[in-house]
Amino acid sequence: MSKLILPRLLSDGVVLQRRKAIHIWGWDEKNAQITVSLTEKIKDSISEENILSSASISCGDNGRFDIYLPARESGGPYNLEVSDDRGETIIINDVMIGLVWFCTGQSNMELPVNRVKDKYPELLEIADNNMIRTFKIIEDSSFEGPLEELKSGSWTSVNKETIINFSATAYFFARNLQDITGQTIGFINASLGGSRISSWMGREMLEGYDELLAEADKYSDAEFRKQVAKSNMENGDAWRKNLYETDLGISEHWEAWDGSDDTDDQWKEFAIPSFFKGTELDGFIGSVWFRRKFDLPTELAGQKARLFLGTIVDNDVVFVNGQRVGDTPYQYPPRKYDIPEGLTREKDNTIVIRVCVETGLGRFTPDKDYKIFNDKCSVRLDSFDGSTNGKWDKHWKYRIGAKCDMIPPTDFINWKSTGLYNAMTYPCHNFPIDGVIWYQGESNVEDGYDYNELTKRQIEGYRKAWNEENLPFIGVQLPNFTIDCPIDDDWGRFRLTQRGILDIPGTGLAVTLGLGEDNDLHPVTKEPIGKRLALWASHLKYGYNGEYMGPEVVSAQKIVDRNGKKAIEVKLSHAGGLKVMDAGKGTEITDLFVRSKKEKVQAKVIIDTDNGGLLVYIEDDKAYEEAKEIMWCCDNTYSGGLITNETEIPMGPFLEIIEGTGNDEDKKSKRPA
Repeated sequence: MSKLILPRLLSDGVVLQRRKAIHIWGWDEKNAQITVSLTEKIKDSISEENILSSASISCGDNGRFDIYLPARESGGPYNLEVSDDRGETIIINDVMIGLVWFCTGQSNMELPVNRVKDKYPELLEIADNNMIRTFKIIEDSSFEGPLEELKSGSWTSVNKETIINFSATAYFFARNLQDITGQTIGFINASLGGSRISSWMGREMLEGYDELLAEADKYSDAEFRKQVAKSNMENGDAWRKNLYETDLGISEHWEAWDGSDDTDDQWKEFAIPSFFKGTELDGFIGSVWFRRKFDLPTELAGQKARLFLGTIVDNDVVFVNGQRVGDTPYQYPPRKYDIPEGLTREKDNTIVIRVCVETGLGRFTPDKDYKIFNDKCSVRLDSFDGSTNGKWDKHWKYRIGAKCDMIPPTDFINWKSTGLYNAMTYPCHNFPIDGVIWYQGESNVEDGYDYNELTKRQIEGYRKAWNEENLPFIGVQLPNFTIDCPIDDDWGRFRLTQRGILDIPGTGLAVTLGLGEDNDLHPVTKEPIGKRLALWASHLKYGYNGEYMGPEVVSAQKIVDRNGKKAIEVKLSHAGGLKVMDAGKGTEITDLFVRSKKEKVQAKVIIDTDNGGLLVYIEDDKAYEEAKEIMWCCDNTYSGGLITNETEIPMGPFLEIIEGTGNDEDKKSKRPA
């Protein structure tokens, strides 16, 4: 059995950080002599190699060794040869030196290209790109303490087979960063859907947060975790088994409906898409079946096709003409199923959907595609009749299969404090990087903790762990979103909190207003997010001189304009090429308000391109005199045009104190240096 062991990060295809000492570490027998050499093949030679650098060291009493080779500029491919004095050798092939970033967060960082392939179909035919590589760490947690080594991961470069599993956000970041810098880009993907910020923080970072540390202590008991995992599985399986066994639709095979008996009064009308709330299914928990007939044109009948059914809460199984064509076990993924050749016909096709509602919040999400289609034509399957003077008809009918109590809640172990940091982040600290991109926050919007303070601690902790005082840390501000927000402005307020990251030197924040989907937690438009992250990275790290962010508020004060009218002048930085952008809701500026202590009033806005700012007017003199604050896009979503500059990156949400109102000392605006 081999005694010489290297960490997973140091494996074939690795990208090493340029201009930083190359850290090679691993384990062997006590006092073993280790030699490391970085080599490259001599041009026009099959076997001869040129040694670029080499170093040796003895293992410590614990068998650990750490060797540092001199920093180098970008280049490759190279080989790394690690050998000991006992005759063992490990060769790491295809080593590149370039730019390495740590990409971390929750589901919108984790979301793979597979989930956005319909938005970016060109990625399915992508050319090989050996200059973009990822190291994907599989979900793992540790509560007993930090792990010395990752339990999963390998380096993968871009090609048609691998791209589907790349993080979409991180891939687009890497591609845009490569376009700007011309360098090989390697990114480590450590992300997990649903995870909280405290999941990605160590104990030292959480000092003083006694409740979060107590949570970590509680889950450090392996037997307790085992019981929790067992209960999660048993409770979920028992709930689903009971629902299945009591479901009348299962025992009577409702999926096999042939389109006859469509007047059966046990099947009631229902409009799709819609929320169950406000219908006879309001608060319903259990299984409910939906069905309808549909016809197809000759271009679709009998042909391979795709079936889109938006998103459904909570899970579904779908049958077309009695044949199961797809299922999705939870609410978030879009329902995109394949219809095989020969299954459909021109007349009297049937579609049956079994929906299981777990917590009484069922829905077919509005403003999504409900259709069957191929590259020749498309047929709608929602309740819209599709005519020129179209109307909504309740083509769909439903019948309850079984009622039950709410599903027992799942205790997601890996989301608990310190767990992901210990298992997925800490083992990477030995590996030099150029910076961190961070897309997280959805799970912290309503938890009551000071997210701004936690973010500050996280950044300081990561910089300490990677031993770089100003290690760049770039966050993604949450986009517009409304459908699952329990409060009218909770995401809006949270974006203002996220903006506080810019008070910390060496940080950035990618504004994403207009890139979200009001009805989906996982918007598919990821390329502009990657580009905005890359612009920030290039500004902070690589001497990029172009514009890298949208307009940013500097100040607001009451003035009298050149025409003698009372106004509020909003001065902006990054204001070159100010304009209004239509992000799907028109170009009228409707999202800027002024506020006194009692009310907020919508304002009229004029873009002042001469002075790089905004002139804001309120018709009500009293409201103008009492105005204390000015606010932009502070709700969950926007309702009109977005103000942008030449980058087409929108002005980020802000809440700014109006100068001279007695509140200057309370200013809470967050601006980059």
